Amino acid sequence: MFIHTWIKVHGALLLLAALVACTGPSQVCTGPTCPVAHWPLDELPGATSVADAVQNPIYNTGLPKPGAVQNPFNPGGPWRVPGHSGGALYFPGNGDSYVEVPSTPDLTPARFVMEAWVAPVQCGVGAYYPVVDKWDPNTGTGYALYLEGVGLGQVRPVVRLNGMTFTGTTPFPANYDPNNNTGTWTELKVRVDGSLGAFFVNGTPAGTFTAPTGLTNAIALWMGAMHQAPSGLFHCEIALDEVRLSEIPAGFSGQ
Repeated sequence: MFIHTWIKVHGALLLLAALVACTGPSQVCTGPTCPVAHWPLDELPGATSVADAVQNPIYNTGLPKPGAVQNPFNPGGPWRVPGHSGGALYFPGNGDSYVEVPSTPDLTPARFVMEAWVAPVQCGVGAYYPVVDKWDPNTGTGYALYLEGVGLGQVRPVVRLNGMTFTGTTPFPANYDPNNNTGTWTELKVRVDGSLGAFFVNGTPAGTFTAPTGLTNAIALWMGAMHQAPSGLFHCEIALDEVRLSEIPAGFSGQ
């Protein structure tokens, strides 16, 4: 909505348009978390970009690698599959299919919440499943969220922050089958509020940790692959949906 005000300057009338309220993705956030990026991952086969639904202050648009989004079992970029909400992207191969988002300063907030709906396949003990990775192996800075196989059909969440790694306490199913589009979707969340870190699985607390600070780097953010694999683990496949990054405003820190 605009309010128009006429004022007189040196005998001439000038129209001032004052923006007093706005709607849309760039509105000011006053809540406990402020959206930074939201990738619905609803892209159809043939898509050559992956949309960000939040402008903050720019769209963090991603690129499917090594090519466009594909139908299942076709070579190229990630596969379009049914998701928890609408479509989702499935990442086949050995980490060579992923989404790349160019680095921007807003992708490394000091206090943040990272969320995703995940559907890992069954690979067993010793497997890792990439979710979101912005960890620079050259500088040892940044963050990475992934899953680790802990048993037959079971995984747990793991986060890498700078040179430290933390593991969640709650396992959940790894049973996704891209052949039949069956399996369990699980809501995964990690909150890093200064030194206060916490995991959540389907909204339930799943472990806490003391987080390091200073995660800023200039490396691209990846979904579905990692810049450097966790030591001693082997890659396994995963479907991702509704990936979100939110900033925790200073006024809500510690709450």
